[in-house]
Amino acid sequence: MITAIRFLSWTLFLALASCIANATAAATLACPLTQDLSACMEQVAAASGGTLRLAPGTYFLNNSLILKSNVTLTGAGPTTVITWNPAIARTVNAPLLTATAIDHLAITDVKLVGTLDQRPDSQDLRTDQIGLFLNCAGDPTAGEKTGCNDITLNNVEVENSSDGIHIKGASHLRATDLKLHNNGNTQKDYFHNIYLRRVADVRLIQTAKNRGGFYASPRGHGIRGSHLINVYMSNLEIYDNADYGIHMDSVFNVRLHDLHLSHNCLSNKPGCVAIKCYGPQCDVNEHAPAEEDNAR
Repeated sequence: MITAIRFLSWTLFLALASCIANATAAATLACPLTQDLSACMEQVAAASGGTLRLAPGTYFLNNSLILKSNVTLTGAGPTTVITWNPAIARTVNAPLLTATAIDHLAITDVKLVGTLDQRPDSQDLRTDQIGLFLNCAGDPTAGEKTGCNDITLNNVEVENSSDGIHIKGASHLRATDLKLHNNGNTQKDYFHNIYLRRVADVRLIQTAKNRGGFYASPRGHGIRGSHLINVYMSNLEIYDNADYGIHMDSVFNVRLHDLHLSHNCLSNKPGCVAIKCYGPQCDVNEHAPAEEDNAR
């Protein structure tokens, strides 16, 4: 009897260990360069989320990659590139990565490369060719629930897009060491390296001078923000943009700490300054103290 019980216990232990191993395997998927990236994303999402690991090299998209909740998309750094298939690169007008409602998303160590014509005299007005576009409902400044929640971006680079990153209707955005440059070469004053609209609880942080920046927008701002609440920006490098370094309106409790802005307003726009907020609601502290970096 004792032997039978011991055998049954050992059998149950092995079965449980097997289940745990399978669950771990299901939650982490390596997507090779030869695999369809959208299919990899769907596979991880079908397992109730997990980590989608990308290899060094270039992933070519034929359609926008639809991001899913509870998924971490992680690469190997700037050697992991997501861009458009050369066959459609000069005509496609869509975001590389996008979602309209999402919770618990993380993107780390990847480079997004758009295909806009960046020449100074370019008339390439493909305004929907955004690097990362979260187009979600809700305005937290009006007390509304947002459609996108708990977004983490770390070591993400975006170039040659209309907006490098455009996020609307989101709460709890944490972005560290973003490198956004050469975005915004479309209609002047509408498209920028990053545009946050209707977003609450934002932390934009740069850990070192050479770890990122918001720079070289040929027609736009370094950072554009509208209808924001509870925002902390620290140690950001913002330079060589055609328009304002930071341009905001309708913002509540914005704290700027130790920002480094130089050589913005290169378009010589009248009245352009490094940091500007306009409208009746401009609750901005340009000399805020450092805050503890509490990761969620």
